[in-house]
Amino acid sequence: MIVPNDIYAWTSRLKEFEFEKLLTSSVLLEYNKGEAIIKQGSLASQIMFLEEGMAKLNLEEGRRDTTFSFAVRGDFIGLMCSFVKKRLEFSAIAITPSKVRVFDRDVFEKLIEENGNFAVYIVAMMSELTNGVVHSLISLSHKNANGALAMLLLNVVRLFGNNSLILPFTREEMAATLGYSKESIINTLSDFQKDGIITISGRNLEIVNKKALQLIAEKG
Repeated sequence: MIVPNDIYAWTSRLKEFEFEKLLTSSVLLEYNKGEAIIKQGSLASQIMFLEEGMAKLNLEEGRRDTTFSFAVRGDFIGLMCSFVKKRLEFSAIAITPSKVRVFDRDVFEKLIEENGNFAVYIVAMMSELTNGVVHSLISLSHKNANGALAMLLLNVVRLFGNNSLILPFTREEMAATLGYSKESIINTLSDFQKDGIITISGRNLEIVNKKALQLIAEKG
C-alpha cells in the first residue's frame, strides 16, 4: 500500500512492520465537497486521518451551527476523542473533495501499548490538538467575521503550503462555511486588502502579512 510520505512523519516512531500492520488494517474513504465525514452525536470508534483535502469542524447548539476549527491534509480528525467510547460532540464536513484514511482503533492502541516512543509522540500530539480546540472554543463567543475569515485563510494556506494560491471555494461557500453573509465576507476581504494583509483578485489570493492575519485570527 502506497501513501504520501510527507504527511506521515508521525509514523517515523514506528518500526517498518508496525507501519505495515497499521496500514493494512486501514481503509481509505473519499468524500465530496459538503459531505459529512463525522456526524455530531456519532460514536467515537475510529482513528481518522485526512490524507487529502480540507474539512471544517462544527459545533451544533440548538439552531446554531458554529465552525470552531479546520482540518487540512496531514491532520487527524478528532484524535483526542478517539480512545473513549463516547459520542462525538462535533461534526466534520468536507469543504473540498477529501480523502480520509480510517485506522483500526484496536491496532492503533496496540502500537501505543507496545511502542513507548510512538506513545509519547501521540500523547504530545493529542495535547497540542486539545489545547488548540480549547483555545478555539473559548474564543468562539468573541469571534467576529474578521477573526473567522482570518482563521479560514490561514488554514487554506496550510493546506496548500504556499502564501500564493487559488482559493478552492467561492465567496458564497466561504460565507456558508463560517456562518456569515456573503456581503460580510466580501467586505472583510476588501478590508484585509486595504490594510495590506492580503491581495485578492477573483480566487487568486496572496497573504502579504501573515503575522497580522494570525493576530486577527487569535483576537478577532
